[in-house]
Amino acid sequence: MPAKDEARPLCLVTGGARRLGAAMVRHLAASFNVAIHHNLSEADAKALAAEVTAMGARAETFRADLADDAQAAALVQRVAARMGPIDLLVNSASTFKYDSPSEFDAAMMKDLLAVNLVAPMVIAREFAKVASPRAVLVNMLDNKVFAPNPDFFSYSLAKFALKGAVDMLAMHYRGRMRVAGIAPGVTLISGNQSEENFRKSWRHSLTGTGATPEEIARTVEFIWRTASINGEIIVLDGGQHLMSLQRDVAFVVQE
Repeated sequence: MPAKDEARPLCLVTGGARRLGAAMVRHLAASFNVAIHHNLSEADAKALAAEVTAMGARAETFRADLADDAQAAALVQRVAARMGPIDLLVNSASTFKYDSPSEFDAAMMKDLLAVNLVAPMVIAREFAKVASPRAVLVNMLDNKVFAPNPDFFSYSLAKFALKGAVDMLAMHYRGRMRVAGIAPGVTLISGNQSEENFRKSWRHSLTGTGATPEEIARTVEFIWRTASINGEIIVLDGGQHLMSLQRDVAFVVQE
């Protein structure tokens, strides 16, 4: 394992080439060296690496299909072999499809579980083997785990399991690795969602605002810098999870 630049901790962000993952990479690159994971977004990953390298960070890209648990395990080992012990790992990669309980499809559920639950657990296991003594693991969740509704049923079940893993991992690794989660509400346009629907969904909260990628990135850094945080999940949704919505907010604002 190579020696690491001790002046800068090392962060691995899965799904780091685009959207929320890229926002976290950009923010963290101010003080971290970054390993940017991607699957099919190689051009985006390389462009982002060049961008943050110009900021003074060391940045490298790593391709892995997280639906393959062997590739998920190898990803962490490859990062450590090339860049040194990992200090901060953000499980951000996710896949997202619509279903409901009456439309439940076992094959779709297995596909979603592979990326949204199995891969983060494989990555956490491997991270513990190569992590620095100050290691922090952050799982990206969803505010639905605090305000369930039956939309996006299989996706939601995977996130509920990942929520439970925050507690169990924190208990298991104790002082060797701190574990936390972030549960954002509406942050970015999803799929074929219209701009109007996104704006209404984002504003449908107690404060009239949702989360921003920059807020989420700052929260990752806050968890890293706050040594007493362990086994905690931070919800970023303007209080939307307290509104007892019976459906996903994107459908609520259409009604």
